[in-house]
Amino acid sequence: MITPHAGYRANPRRAIHISGVIDRELVSRITPELLTLQSASREPITVYIDSPGGNVASMEAILRLLRLSDQDASGPCRIITAVTTRAASAAADLLSSGDYALAYPTSAILYHGVRRQADAPLTAELTSLIGRVLRLSNDRYAMELAHKIEDRFSFRFMISRGEFDRIRTEAAKPQMSDLECFLEFIARRLSPDAAKVWERARHRHARYKSLFDTILKKTAGGVGKLSRAKLEANSIKAIVDFEVKANRKNVDWSFAQGGLESLADDFFILDEYLSTAGHERLRKWSTRFGKYILPEVDVAEIDAIADENEQAQKLVDKVTPILEPLWSFFVALCHALQNGENELSAVDAYWLGLVDEVVGENLLSARLFQEYTPDPAPDVTANEVGTRDN
Repeated sequence: MITPHAGYRANPRRAIHISGVIDRELVSRITPELLTLQSASREPITVYIDSPGGNVASMEAILRLLRLSDQDASGPCRIITAVTTRAASAAADLLSSGDYALAYPTSAILYHGVRRQADAPLTAELTSLIGRVLRLSNDRYAMELAHKIEDRFSFRFMISRGEFDRIRTEAAKPQMSDLECFLEFIARRLSPDAAKVWERARHRHARYKSLFDTILKKTAGGVGKLSRAKLEANSIKAIVDFEVKANRKNVDWSFAQGGLESLADDFFILDEYLSTAGHERLRKWSTRFGKYILPEVDVAEIDAIADENEQAQKLVDKVTPILEPLWSFFVALCHALQNGENELSAVDAYWLGLVDEVVGENLLSARLFQEYTPDPAPDVTANEVGTRDN
């Protein structure tokens, strides 16, 4: 039996509408509506979206307004976002920022990297500065996106695990890792456009591991004993060797002809990997999902530990090596979404973890788990029992 829960359902009676370009004028228009809804009650607010995007600062201003408290220091209203037709660029970020995000089945969602208009004639110095700013901005927005959608993405992983053994059997590869099975599971469900994003993320994730293994081999004593500057210096040396080896069959390849750009990309990819590999969010994943992933014998061993802190640490120690590849791939995916023009269908957005639910589609969602209650047992009277016995 499904019992509707207001925290998971769009409500047009408590809603604001983001339509057209997101700019200061839009913020000014919706501010009175939003404040009125917040003052009326602390129940969820729905944000309907049909927008080509716009100014990132204006989008962030809308998010701040949505998260306002009140004079009684109440918590913010729960936010349900819903794309009706289109959510592109800043509007796509707004969609994924909802506590619960919905997509109508024919809607389209577009992600791309940060853009900037040049206000002055471009020089070598200005071009270099803009490139640096755009790279840093893309990195920041990728990690902000990761924070917004990590629960959705990890939910996809958990609901797909029941298919992993079948995938191994079909591929005749019993040694396939959980991550490899998950990547195959999702890839089969994506449109051609979304599959390109998925493949870019796979490529980026492969570069993570390849580069990291190279650095470990080149760094005496391990990375943990070095200062950041020394690690970066060793990284650059190792990346130079890595690029030369990777391009040894291409006689026309050189650092002057594109190699320096590849070296810079590799350096930032490696820095990104090292920055996130030990991230606190990975520890959170390990704590939340650990007992669903480990064999029963390992769970029993952990449960037998009396001290709660020691038990939690043991769980993290055992699960982190399993989930770390998934986490680093997830980070790679968030960065892949910040590169190129990524036009996604509603179902694509669901499988990539960008939205929680596609309205009307038979796809598992957190709402179904939250709203489901077992049907009550039939009320059998004593007379009915006697009749059946006769």
